[in-house]
Amino acid sequence: MAGVITMQVSVLKGVTCGGPIILPVHDDLPLLARPLSEDEKRQARQEADAWGVQLEESAPISFVGTGPTLNEATACALARAAEFLGCPAPEVMNRATITGNIQIGRAPGTVTATFLAPVAALREKGVYELIRAQYGL
Repeated sequence: MAGVITMQVSVLKGVTCGGPIILPVHDDLPLLARPLSEDEKRQARQEADAWGVQLEESAPISFVGTGPTLNEATACALARAAEFLGCPAPEVMNRATITGNIQIGRAPGTVTATFLAPVAALREKGVYELIRAQYGL
């Protein structure tokens, strides 16, 4: 036996996505995809003020992709995320690179794309409250 997990599964009525969305426990999030601490937020606000830019509120989310190969599974996860969030796939690729990662599953052809997504898009899709409760945002 490789390991034992306990999961809670919820069906989100009215939420449409081409595949599973996962909200891992905080400790299982990639380091880059973890919500910022209060100190990190303070530092980021200082930098944003210094440069005259606005900070985007973001929160972690994971999309599962599957396919006959790892490349197709990765493309599937990124396309599902892009469609769900209403943004171009290259934006999702950038977010996964800068604020998250792509994890390869145990079965060939399964990946999870985890990254920080815009809170505005998550609210619009009706999943932000669940994410907020999961991560204490």
